[in-house]
Amino acid sequence: MLAPLLLATPGAVARCHQQGLRHVVAWLPKDVVSAHSFSTQNDLARTSGPSRPLVQTSQRRHLSGASAQVENISNGPSIHQQIDMSNFKIKDTANNSNLHNNVIPKHTSPPPPPVATNVVRERRPNFIKDFEVPPDMSRLPPKFGDNQHIDIDAAMWEQLKSVVDTFHHKAPIRYAFAYGSGVFAQNGYDPKKKPMVDFIFAVSHPQHWHALNIQANPHHYSMLGKIGSKAVATMQESFGAGVYFNPFVEVNGMNVKYGVVSIDTLCNDLLNWDTLYLSGRLHKPVKILLDDPRTRLSNQVNLFNATRVALLSLPKQFTSEDLFTKIAGLSYLGDFRMSIGENPHKVQNIVRAQLSQFHRLYDPLLANLSNVTTLREGFLEQDDNPIVKSRTWHKLPPRLKQGALYRYHSEISKSGFEIVKEDGQELQSVATAPHLDKYLASTVQSIVQIPALTQSIKGIATAGVFKTSKYGLQKMGKWWARKQ
Repeated sequence: MLAPLLLATPGAVARCHQQGLRHVVAWLPKDVVSAHSFSTQNDLARTSGPSRPLVQTSQRRHLSGASAQVENISNGPSIHQQIDMSNFKIKDTANNSNLHNNVIPKHTSPPPPPVATNVVRERRPNFIKDFEVPPDMSRLPPKFGDNQHIDIDAAMWEQLKSVVDTFHHKAPIRYAFAYGSGVFAQNGYDPKKKPMVDFIFAVSHPQHWHALNIQANPHHYSMLGKIGSKAVATMQESFGAGVYFNPFVEVNGMNVKYGVVSIDTLCNDLLNWDTLYLSGRLHKPVKILLDDPRTRLSNQVNLFNATRVALLSLPKQFTSEDLFTKIAGLSYLGDFRMSIGENPHKVQNIVRAQLSQFHRLYDPLLANLSNVTTLREGFLEQDDNPIVKSRTWHKLPPRLKQGALYRYHSEISKSGFEIVKEDGQELQSVATAPHLDKYLASTVQSIVQIPALTQSIKGIATAGVFKTSKYGLQKMGKWWARKQ
């Protein structure tokens, strides 16, 4: 308790500054310390004065002309200390908000007297709140991820952006994109018919977002929305792929289906391929309407991983269409809808109708891969050296590698061969295995099938029986028409 009491005198303040004990001065109010700091021995002699009794440090300051009075208040009689400033002038530094008051003799040419102003303290950062603020896009290189932004018709862009803005002004969205046949053409669709347009909204806090959206758009939700935002968010994040869909919603004259997902769930899927439900959709061209640096970085990793899986599944020479077909087909492996509700040629129809968009998305990535060479227009060649292929294998998402490695070990064990466990040997043997494409496809299928099934079942509760039946009948009608 002695330290705060001793520091009540200006002499103690000066001695602390002289001895470098600046952190101790924090016991005094910042107003007093910053306005009257003395650092030289002469200053100490002029300001120390006679010793004072130990008192508490609750202080008031009064400024009058060139003098300052510090009043120490204690339980006993009040003691006043008068600091005579008549022989000193204060030299103002360049930064007036943080005065380091240099004392100079009176006989030098003095600057204009300082104007007494209220001390403005900077806001102490709230680290919890500030941490949640999305980082500025300037933290990424200026052109990073430009390949993800696909050009579309200006009128379509304005219409899609207006839909997002309608939600965003009431319930803030971190990242948004539109996808599907309603945005990009697909072979086999009648261009005169306007299909439902699909959106994904990634938000920071799903429960809070749904609370705002239920208040603004209660008619978008099924009976689950009447229970409350907590029930909606629990259903969203506890079942399926972590997405909550509201289909058959009319916004600004457009028939839309929008899915809500946590930004953390989205980025985890992009990096680790937890479900491939959303990362698989982003393997194909989409129109990004609201961008986010963390998601852009995660999606770039996602696109590179899709390219590596396709390269490991392709021969030495292949066409760009072969590559894009492999990539686009990853998220449909294991999806039960491909056997009962989707066009069996859906992947080929997507790639052929959107070939230029696929080039926009993947050509910059291929240019950065040293193991891929362009032979002539539309044809590519990859280095099939075992070391190069093992490096490609090593960069795949961990869950995919573990699943493919398990299937490789199972087949080797059944064949009666010994599994090589030496460093580097196993990687090369897996990466150059004749059936590596089969191991990868089976693993992707196992990742996709459960989330795809549970997400569709969840639609009964989230969209309601009527909307789910309507959506299912539309899919079945398209599938039956194509079979004929």
